[in-house]
Amino acid sequence: MSRAVVIALACGLVLSLGMNVFLYVQLQASPEVVYVDAPQSKTEPLPAQEPSLVVVHVTGAVARPSVYTLATGSRAVAAIEAAGGAQADADLERTNLARVLSDGEQLHIFRRGEQGMATSTPAPGGSSNPRLNVNTATQAELETLPGIGPTKAAAIIAFRQQQGAFVTPEDLMKVGGIGTKTFEGLKDLVRVR
Repeated sequence: MSRAVVIALACGLVLSLGMNVFLYVQLQASPEVVYVDAPQSKTEPLPAQEPSLVVVHVTGAVARPSVYTLATGSRAVAAIEAAGGAQADADLERTNLARVLSDGEQLHIFRRGEQGMATSTPAPGGSSNPRLNVNTATQAELETLPGIGPTKAAAIIAFRQQQGAFVTPEDLMKVGGIGTKTFEGLKDLVRVR
């Protein structure tokens, strides 16, 4: 082996060893951590909003019939509780206790055997509407409609619980068993609001 080859190998070995030492030192050095302050937000906090309210007139078989102010989105059961609860002779089967209340409505709790159909009185300035609201009607109320028996009434309630409120009266035709002919007999007797 020539002297030049030996020198070249020695230089390569020294160079390789030097690079390994350099890389090892670099890996062992801890990086400098720099903390940066987050920029200050120039937006002011939103003012606290007061909850929306609905005013409901609760009548009938409750402990304290009167006008009550409740949070928007409250259910009929909350209005009954605000009125001191239902009396012993209240017929709660005729009221959809899970129904969301509207501002200005009257919620009447029937007594067992009391005649009449549950209705909702519109807010002041609104017009009286004798049509049955299919979004709030109970099973018994739906059964008073022509062509709607217990099975179809239950299907209407199941549909609105699963699909949400009816948007138009024509949406009733999406319920199984209610076709054009049945709807023709209902269209002047129902409403969605």
